[in-house]
Amino acid sequence: MEILMLLLAGVVIFVLIRRMMQRQAQKMHHRIQDEITPEAARAAALALNDDQHKAIYQAIAAEDAKRALTLFKEATGASIQHSIVAIQALFRFPQPAPSEIRFEEDFNLNGGEEEVSEEYLEDAIDQVREDTENDAAPSSQTPDEGPLAEADPNTGKIVGENKDQIPDIPGGEQPAAAGDHDEDLEAKARELMAAEGFNPDEELTIPEDWAAEDEQAGFHLEVQRGEEKITLSHEDLEPWVNDQMYALLRDDHVDEAAELLAANSPLTPAEAHRFLVVFKNQS
Repeated sequence: MEILMLLLAGVVIFVLIRRMMQRQAQKMHHRIQDEITPEAARAAALALNDDQHKAIYQAIAAEDAKRALTLFKEATGASIQHSIVAIQALFRFPQPAPSEIRFEEDFNLNGGEEEVSEEYLEDAIDQVREDTENDAAPSSQTPDEGPLAEADPNTGKIVGENKDQIPDIPGGEQPAAAGDHDEDLEAKARELMAAEGFNPDEELTIPEDWAAEDEQAGFHLEVQRGEEKITLSHEDLEPWVNDQMYALLRDDHVDEAAELLAANSPLTPAEAHRFLVVFKNQS
């Protein structure tokens, strides 16, 4: 009987403790919910930098609350309870990057007593630009004044824009004519070549075989393949193919010339090779 009474008392105590813990948990839950406000979300965002803010929102988007909580706690050193409130607030009231929030606070663009208009910002920028130009202007000139005109220091000739039609400064050197300039360059070139012992009349000569005109012989070819007849003329080839093929034949590169002809005609490599051997011997 005593054992039953002890068991019953233990059960009653357990139920009471459990109810008390549930009440405490509910109270804590309500208190946390009351603390989850837009202001708390803004304060949580401002406790981070842009990279930390981005990493936490990536964890929230992936529904990884544990990772988001850990990132916030490591970034701010806040307690677990405060970190839970911050993450819940950031989730419920999404916040922009901390740098954007600070910019808005500095210029009172959101929620401030004074609202800075875009016109005010533009006027401020213009004022800074004018101050910079004034500082850069020479003391002898006002910011709106520029040089009247620019003259070539050697010839005295006015160069560039000349709105006031200022005449050229007299007494300057006369610009050299184009022909004189070319002659000066040629004379200097000859002096340099003479200093190096280089005689252009002797060393810059064209070989006789280059000077001779290389008349390319034309050809007309017929190949019988069973009942099919293949006809090919030099006129059927692209001019560059003709030129390169004749150059290869002239240098005794028959195999390469045959490959070129086969690639640019209906002939097979074997047919092209047989033809070019005969054609070279007859040329």
